[in-house]
Amino acid sequence: MIFSFDKEHKVTSRFVQEEYFPAIVEFSSEELNNHFIEFCYKDTDMLEFSVHPVTHTLKRFMLTLCNHYEIKDSSLDIPKCDEGTVSISGPDRLECEIFKAIVYRNGMNILLSSEPADHYFRSGHIIFSFTKENIIAGIILTELSETEITHIKSELEQAH
Repeated sequence: MIFSFDKEHKVTSRFVQEEYFPAIVEFSSEELNNHFIEFCYKDTDMLEFSVHPVTHTLKRFMLTLCNHYEIKDSSLDIPKCDEGTVSISGPDRLECEIFKAIVYRNGMNILLSSEPADHYFRSGHIIFSFTKENIIAGIILTELSETEITHIKSELEQAH
């Protein structure tokens, strides 16, 4: 999996509340023949990135299936990170070592590796965390409203 970052161009995103999906963050609603990249854990958990078919620029993030989660009654600490546009290329599917979503009052942290995060990069509502070896450690959703958090919790609970 290759992640590249353009610190020169900042992006905006918006959280989309859609039935059956706990979390969707949209960067562009432009419809193209997008490329989809899945991060999976067994057959129980999955998130998906939609990227531009040529530039691989991130267009959409979707948490599609999540059976391993925890809800905390505290605020998410936002790590210090660079900001810009992210591009992702690599295989269509990546099996994750772990998959656990932790929902906070103001965001969500989705852990994809047992290795600790060493550095971070922000693109809109999403912060990507990476290990020292530049392997993705997780996805952090930030700046979510109470209504958006309620949507996430409701969709996670309904899936069980």
